[in-house]
Amino acid sequence: MWVDGGGAYHDAMQEGVLDPFTADTGIDVTVEAGTDNAKLRSMVDANRVVWDVYNGDNTWGTSVDGDYLEPLDYSVIDQDQILEGYSSEYRVANSIYSIVLAYNTDQVTSEPSGWADFFDLDKYPGKRGVMDYSLGGLFEIALLADGVAPENLYPLDIDRAIAKLDTIKDSLVFWQSGSESEEIVGSGEVAMVMTYNARAYDARENLGLPVDYTFNQQILAASYLSVPRGTQNLDAAMQLIAYAVSAEHNGAPSQFSPLAPSNTEATPDAAMEQDLPTAHLDQPHASFDDEYIAQNSAEIDSAYQAWRASS
Repeated sequence: MWVDGGGAYHDAMQEGVLDPFTADTGIDVTVEAGTDNAKLRSMVDANRVVWDVYNGDNTWGTSVDGDYLEPLDYSVIDQDQILEGYSSEYRVANSIYSIVLAYNTDQVTSEPSGWADFFDLDKYPGKRGVMDYSLGGLFEIALLADGVAPENLYPLDIDRAIAKLDTIKDSLVFWQSGSESEEIVGSGEVAMVMTYNARAYDARENLGLPVDYTFNQQILAASYLSVPRGTQNLDAAMQLIAYAVSAEHNGAPSQFSPLAPSNTEATPDAAMEQDLPTAHLDQPHASFDDEYIAQNSAEIDSAYQAWRASS
């Protein structure tokens, strides 16, 4: 069984990877929508694992989660072709995405140059939409806006980030889902929003909303494939992961969604290429330090919740 977050992301994986895998190998793949790290841990603890390949976000699969995952078999999976930094003992990236600044083109008539403009209410009036999630990049965008160089983001200076966020706190709208981030910027409820590059693309291209976005100062992240410890289909799971991240197949999902391949030898869809995060690495950008975030998630979340609840 393959588990991912569902929605348009799953559709891209189904058409680009899962259906071709079954056609090529004869191995049927059942799917479940809705990743849940706590549920995976409970399955492993109870020795009742029914998931085989888990498609988690960038916070999942670091060494912190090692007790719950099978080491990946890199004699089957071609690790050498994976973008540097995007594979490790328990996980391998199958697509690269990013956090970007999107804006309502009716309210913002000149493209913002980065996160400093997101925080500049005088230059760009209007409310700002942010992810209501402590590990999703909110502290990072605040630090980038405050002049911290991407290579110096970690360890996070949480006090500095909060001080910066306080400068626009009264103008913040907190979103709970990717679709909500599209709605609030497309409707003009907010002038700018931090969101996933695929959501910004969807708002502009598929929904036809007055939305555009910039890759300048994007924060790179990835979805990762891992295997729950105790799976009954270990060999097939490794085979599916190897297929998904192979040079031949890793670019296929970009036909359906702006998900960049993690395999450096893969060919993305030509029509989508300029909407992929990896096509803009010549511009200033940052990357999440997943290991740091995983090891310090409780502290980061505690600080966020205290700030969120403060007046």
